[in-house]
Amino acid sequence: MTKHPTVRDRVVFGLDTIAEDRTVAVSLRELLFVHQALAELNQFFHQPMHYPDLAAVHEFMGARGSGGAYEVISEALYAKLGSMLPEDLNEAFDAGTFEHPAPPAYFAERGKQ
Repeated sequence: MTKHPTVRDRVVFGLDTIAEDRTVAVSLRELLFVHQALAELNQFFHQPMHYPDLAAVHEFMGARGSGGAYEVISEALYAKLGSMLPEDLNEAFDAGTFEHPAPPAYFAERGKQ
């Protein structure tokens, strides 16, 4: 048994509380923004040559206001997806319903895992 959940474990945690046939109507433009953000992350991280060192990751991620990946991720998560979710799901997020009880591995100090 691993000490920390996998990324997949953390992503799917709590999703079984949502009926599979429940749907929402969303703006195609907003959904495409989220799609393009994920596609850009995938394009960068699928090829280790794109991030030969930590400096390359920092440059890609950028900071607020830089137009980098962090800014785009934040906008996709909070501005775009947040407005797509029904109020009861936003409340469930606030209540921690979808927060895995075990911390991710990246919370642990290196060498102390």
